[in-house]
Amino acid sequence: MLEWFKKWLGLKKDEANLKLGRNDVCWCGSGKKYKKCHLEKDARKRSMQIADSYASSMRGIQKHKA
Repeated sequence: MLEWFKKWLGLKKDEANLKLGRNDVCWCGSGKKYKKCHLEKDARKRSMQIADSYASSMRGIQKHKA
C-alpha cells in the first residue's frame, strides 16, 4: 500500500525517506506552508481513493455472494 502512495506523490525510491510535514514549504512551489496550501486537497484525494478501492472491493464481494 505504501508503494502506490509513493507513486501517487511522484517520489523516487531515494526521496521516499523524506517526509513532508504540515509546516514545511509546500511541494507545489507556491512558497506557502503545506498546511495552508495543499494539505486539505491531498487528504481529500487520498480519502476518495481509499473510498473507491473499498467500494470496488465491496462490489467484488457482492458478486461472489450472489
